[in-house]
Amino acid sequence: MNAATTLGIVTMVIWILVSVELSKTSKKDNAQKENSNRKLIVLMFAGIVLTIAVVISFFQKL
Repeated sequence: MNAATTLGIVTMVIWILVSVELSKTSKKDNAQKENSNRKLIVLMFAGIVLTIAVVISFFQKL
């Protein structure tokens, strides 16, 4: 497995975690939503950065 494949798998896992966190957010009360929102922001930022890295890696291989 090369680095691009590993990076792609990690990116998919992060986006799955974002999806799971979004589905849990609607069921929580306000105190828990604030912590959930912070986690969601961090996960989305990591997902965006890694997605950009995967896209750049893909275009470099073309």
